[in-house]
Amino acid sequence: MPFQSWFKRGGGGLRGQIREALDAIRRGDREAVLERFAGRFAEAVQELRLLPNPVDTAWLQLAAYLQFRAGDMAAAAESAERALAQQAGDAGTWHLLGRLRVWLSRTDAAAAFARAAALDPDRYVVPYRVKREQFSLLSEEALAAIPEQFQALLSNTLVVVADLPELESVRAGEDPDLLGLYEGGTVLERGWPERIVLYQRNHENICADAAELAEQVTETMRHEVGHHFGMAEDELPF
Repeated sequence: MPFQSWFKRGGGGLRGQIREALDAIRRGDREAVLERFAGRFAEAVQELRLLPNPVDTAWLQLAAYLQFRAGDMAAAAESAERALAQQAGDAGTWHLLGRLRVWLSRTDAAAAFARAAALDPDRYVVPYRVKREQFSLLSEEALAAIPEQFQALLSNTLVVVADLPELESVRAGEDPDLLGLYEGGTVLERGWPERIVLYQRNHENICADAAELAEQVTETMRHEVGHHFGMAEDELPF
């Protein structure tokens, strides 16, 4: 049975899924694996530790990603560094380490991002960093670009800029790489507070220059405003 079909059926329970995830990572199918553990990242870390398998590179890579998604940033960084000590040419792990070092406020995050970009320039960039004032201006410009007929319905919506999601929210299941978040009711069912939160560091992590950053902030704003109006991405009229 193909790996994806087997996983969708939930065969073998969580431990079996961990084993399949390790096999998939060894085949280079890392990204397809991770979301299978949504809502169970911390549990998956514990299950991984119980396996009798040797702690090889794939084990360390999987541990790093699961720990990152579970919100254990220090442990994830340690796992990523150990994995890179064994396989220094893995761009994805270098990029993950860069993101982890941002979470940990480490000054060597830039070096990890640069290594990832050098190894796989088609996929990874050296983040374009800006001051908070400049990012806030980009968010204001992105909001102003929403068509005027929708602006009146956004008058009570606060736009907030934060570096990263709250760690407690990540541990509760939120994606640590999240770009933006809409909190509150839709325009049809009012709820308070209503606010759009944009996460600056996560935007910068995937943008190589000023133009890319402005474009991504605009796209995130558009997406989150869509949530305010209760619309899916393909339903947005702007």
